[in-house]
Amino acid sequence: MELTALLQNLQSVLDPKNILTGDDIGADFTHDEYPGESFIPDAVVRAASTETVAAVLKLCGENGVPVTVRGAGTGQMGGSVPVKGGVVLSVKDMNQILALDEEAKTITVQPGVLLQDVKAAADRAGLYYPPDPGEQTATIGGNVSTNAGGPCAVKYGKTKDYVLDAVLVKADGSVCRLSDDEANAAVIGSEGTLGVVTEVTLRLIEKPGADAILLFPFLDFDTARNAAQQILAAEEYSPAVVELLDTDLVEFSGNVTGNPVFPVEMDGERVGATLMVTLEADDDDAVMELMEIIAEGAEDLECLDILVGDSPTMKRDFWAAHTAFHTSMESGAKCACEVNVDLPFEAFAEVIPFAKELGEELGLKVMLNAHVGSGGVHFHAVSDDKDAFPAASKAFLDAMYAKVAEVGGDIVGEYGVGYGKNAYLTDEAKAAFAAVKAAFDPQGILNPGKRV
Repeated sequence: MELTALLQNLQSVLDPKNILTGDDIGADFTHDEYPGESFIPDAVVRAASTETVAAVLKLCGENGVPVTVRGAGTGQMGGSVPVKGGVVLSVKDMNQILALDEEAKTITVQPGVLLQDVKAAADRAGLYYPPDPGEQTATIGGNVSTNAGGPCAVKYGKTKDYVLDAVLVKADGSVCRLSDDEANAAVIGSEGTLGVVTEVTLRLIEKPGADAILLFPFLDFDTARNAAQQILAAEEYSPAVVELLDTDLVEFSGNVTGNPVFPVEMDGERVGATLMVTLEADDDDAVMELMEIIAEGAEDLECLDILVGDSPTMKRDFWAAHTAFHTSMESGAKCACEVNVDLPFEAFAEVIPFAKELGEELGLKVMLNAHVGSGGVHFHAVSDDKDAFPAASKAFLDAMYAKVAEVGGDIVGEYGVGYGKNAYLTDEAKAAFAAVKAAFDPQGILNPGKRV
């Protein structure tokens, strides 16, 4: 069936005002936050319900038309970009919180609900939704599609650990629940390549009674890494966050925002790296006890000092400065690229100096922050040389992804594969995914051009 006939069929079952073609398709539907190409779809369908999604997938499946699901478009790897054309299925307008059960500690939402709105609803009920990948305006559907984690994954896990059930529309338009078949769990983290989630029930937990943020500055990365290992190994701490912050990144971001917040120098000596640690307990007294215990061991940690953030303002400032690590790249550098991966903790000692030295060889300034414990690392490479950057950045990406594979890391990281990391997938990874894909989407209509 030609696309024109398909659109006519869609218009017969959907509200025509929710079908966009030609000049009515805005530029936002052609890209996400990945700095790659723009791809124009043949049509955009704004879904309003599970039934809408099912109708679109059934018609497109019967006619072999590609379908790319899209939420808020905040992805970093081109995961929601229609590289093969076809239909972009936007679920952004499916943005209702359907139920919140305080007794059962669950919340049921449509995929277009924003992460910040889920967190706010949970907070109003005195509960807590932990996954926090940083982008508060990302949709829950997007978080499910990438299995988003964030800094607190070291204690609380990732999105998959909070998905209790979901409504899933398969490639042929059939509707089922995630819980109907254990195999359906593969949809979480599959970036819209196996099915479309149209409703999800998430687990909530009790909100921590009190917390504080501690900053531990160190002279070098190795000492900071060793200290992180000690903190994670101490059962009494159970930190919610252990972030490793590169002082080069702290300084770069601070120059952009005008307020570094995190230490750059201590007593006239340049700080090499800082650990940002969040401690939680039932109440302020219990948090204070934890801080006293950790302070007693400061000598063993070999930190230069311990800086405490225990007021709402200080904690807010710390997290704002942390968020600025990513956003400052957009305005603080003429050219920038990022490598986001998961690394085994023992590989930090090898990969961090490798990245720094590689950057120097290529004329790039390399900076990083890492979620110690869960393994997520963000390497930022920047340059003001626009002419040399394309070749240098490609060489950096090629070498970094190869190194990550060599040490047993995972290139998928927090951002997923999208189309930005396709070239770096191993043959084994492609073959494993192809087997799952064949079971869920034998025609290959869902988000084609990804993970291949």
